[in-house]
Amino acid sequence: MQGIVTAISYPGAGLSPLVRVQLQLGDDSVTLAFLGRQDVHAIDIGSRLRARGALVDRRGVPTLYDPEITVLADSSSQERV
Repeated sequence: MQGIVTAISYPGAGLSPLVRVQLQLGDDSVTLAFLGRQDVHAIDIGSRLRARGALVDRRGVPTLYDPEITVLADSSSQERV
């Protein structure tokens, strides 16, 4: 799936490390959950991403846990994370 990052949530002090990224896919959205992470480099709000992984339903929210992502900077350069 491919979309635009619309929100990033970082873990608070004392909480389990988990970064959540909201990816807008046209009219739908999916949450990318990066377990054990304090930050995900190369991703910012407005970034275009391609994400691959197993899609699960977490409390009614489509979620990919620890997905493989590719940052789509423009049509000529891509950075794999």
